[in-house]
Amino acid sequence: MNAKRGGRAAEEESRNKPKLEDMNLNEERKAPLRDKDLSTKREMVVQYISATAKSGGLKNSKHECTLSSQEYIHELRSGISDEKLLNCLESLRVSLTSNPVSWVNNFGHEGLGLLLDALEKLLDKKQQESIDKKNQHKLIQCLKAFMNNKYGLQRILGDERGLLLLSRAIDPKQPHMMTETVKILSALCIIGEENILDRLLGAITTAAERHSREERFSQIVEGLENHEFIQLQVACMQLINALVTSPEDLDFRIHLRNEFLRCGLKKILPFDTFIASKSMKVVQLMIENTPTYLGSGLFSVDFSCVQHGVLARPQYYKIIEECVSQIVLHCSGMDPDFKYRGRMDINFTHLVDACVDKAKVEESEKKAAEFSRKFDEEFTARQEAQAELQKREEKIKELETEVKQLRTQSSGYPDMTGHSQ
Repeated sequence: MNAKRGGRAAEEESRNKPKLEDMNLNEERKAPLRDKDLSTKREMVVQYISATAKSGGLKNSKHECTLSSQEYIHELRSGISDEKLLNCLESLRVSLTSNPVSWVNNFGHEGLGLLLDALEKLLDKKQQESIDKKNQHKLIQCLKAFMNNKYGLQRILGDERGLLLLSRAIDPKQPHMMTETVKILSALCIIGEENILDRLLGAITTAAERHSREERFSQIVEGLENHEFIQLQVACMQLINALVTSPEDLDFRIHLRNEFLRCGLKKILPFDTFIASKSMKVVQLMIENTPTYLGSGLFSVDFSCVQHGVLARPQYYKIIEECVSQIVLHCSGMDPDFKYRGRMDINFTHLVDACVDKAKVEESEKKAAEFSRKFDEEFTARQEAQAELQKREEKIKELETEVKQLRTQSSGYPDMTGHSQ
């Protein structure tokens, strides 16, 4: 008897599992439903089969595809007028939101491609009317409803055009549509695959190049400047945070942050005041907790950093300054290649050689100045010695002349014998 009950429970559990998956619930919400008794689970399965049969979520035995999803696909494929397309998209948005995942699955095999085709056609249109902008907004809403489950998310990430078209839909002139688009990109950046950040940045870069924009993040920052739409500002800030905090490489995070600042983010947000106030709080905290701070392991690390900063050679700063110059000042007049995701390749050889050569030159100049000073001193001493020598020689000549004169005079006097010498 217990074995039969266990078999029935397992059978009902297997029948109930597709229902839970189709309801698009997380594990936390699935747990209370799994704990229901057997009769309640059986009733839930019956209700699920009845509801999905009416909504077209389950396949009919006579028709391989569901009717409702096929009707939407037929409408999108038939090329209906703009007004009818708007009504169709609004109805489709409601169906994607209210129907279970199986309905989205049946629609997604072909429907996602038709939605992207329609969005691409509207984005490529040079002169967009009011109805075109409304249809774009409805298409974005349909894509948002479509990807609000695991299947739809995988489908949208699997399509190469998805991220590019969403990036092209970032238009500050349409704040409502841009709000939806930026929210979608933020979600993709946070919960997407491992390489989603590179793909998203590549799509944003391609969209900027398509419209000949100098900065790829200029549209996002421009949306942040729109003070009339608070939701758009919040969504743009969420996307900025998602992009900047997603990379594991700290250098790449700083690169993205500086890129946003260069687009005008620094003028919008009071970074300086925030950093200054935050620094003052840290300093005040350290002063108040000086005994605790001195006794902690953090003190030695901080002291080492400060000591290194004080005793760092000037050549280090010259190398850093040269690197910054190479990054900021592009001699070719072209922007950096934002698609490149490797580490920045800078040739430090000539920088180090230049610093070493300059240090050698400075040392040689110092030695040359010392040698020049000593040479001047020796030369002056030599000139003084030569002048003194010349005086001595003149004195010697004078003395020799006097000796000759004395000898000449002495030769004229007679000696003691009476004979002249």
